Amino acid sequence: MDSRFWTSLSLCAALSGLAIPHASPQSRPQSTTPIPAFLPLPPSILPQAEPSKPHRRIYDNDNLPSGHSGALAFTDFSEVNDCDRNCFDQIRQLSRASVATNSNWKRDLLRSLDTVRNDPDWQLYLHQLYDLHLRFCQIGEDKREELSHVADPHNVTSGELAVDDKYDAKFRQAQASLETLFSRQRGLQQKFAANAYSLQFSQLQVSRIQNAPCAQSRYTATGPTDVDDP
Repeated sequence: MDSRFWTSLSLCAALSGLAIPHASPQSRPQSTTPIPAFLPLPPSILPQAEPSKPHRRIYDNDNLPSGHSGALAFTDFSEVNDCDRNCFDQIRQLSRASVATNSNWKRDLLRSLDTVRNDPDWQLYLHQLYDLHLRFCQIGEDKREELSHVADPHNVTSGELAVDDKYDAKFRQAQASLETLFSRQRGLQQKFAANAYSLQFSQLQVSRIQNAPCAQSRYTATGPTDVDDP
């Protein structure tokens, strides 16, 4: 690359207000350090978490709870108030609370968990939410069991559509109950809004319940064309 190139480049830079060093490619040091694909942001400029909003899970014929969904370390309501070391650290991270200037943040977090555990209104809400989750599980299991006796793997049957209609109505009723219950969640969580630890733990509890697996099915699905069906 000759001097005419650098002269032209300098002229263009002068016209655009930029400064270009007059250095030949041979005089420029070559870095052997690879450039990382990204640089982690320091905590001071990370985006702050927005206030938690109720997460509405909608159930329908294409989105039924089953015995094969992710458990998220939750299989029974008795575990909804549990918080082991992993949970403890997760709440700290989700809250984005500054722990560098608070040597007692662990004890503050523990007290915040107890605030949620000991709130009777919130605990009643969690019980009701879990009961509704079990209701959806039962509806889904009952539908799959009925379909196992009338569904044809090769053709849609009138009996199969009748089962769809029957459980569509049940889904709508259960979904209406769920929406009514969800409408209370934000108001109940307002008492935790001033404490990031308590708020995040309450939100984690809701997620645990909504993602809890249903019990394993108690039947073996068989189609009407199964030759071994008695």
